[in-house]
Amino acid sequence: MALSKTLEELVNSKKTSNIYCPYQTLYQTLTAEDQKTLDKAWNSGVSVNMVIKALRREGHKISNDSIRAHIKGLCKCPK
Repeated sequence: MALSKTLEELVNSKKTSNIYCPYQTLYQTLTAEDQKTLDKAWNSGVSVNMVIKALRREGHKISNDSIRAHIKGLCKCPK
């Protein structure tokens, strides 16, 4: 019984208001200057791997799959 109650509490407390994918969620946490830098990198053809390395060096957690899904439009962001 205790496990079912704990699971129910966790499910009910989970944030469901986030309609964006992990990449967009991360992007929204960046400063305006970092957002511009990231936009410039994408527009100039910097590879996904280089962007991931830079983001991780800055302390951000993001996966290759999350970024690729966002780029391809396969994420859960509003279309």
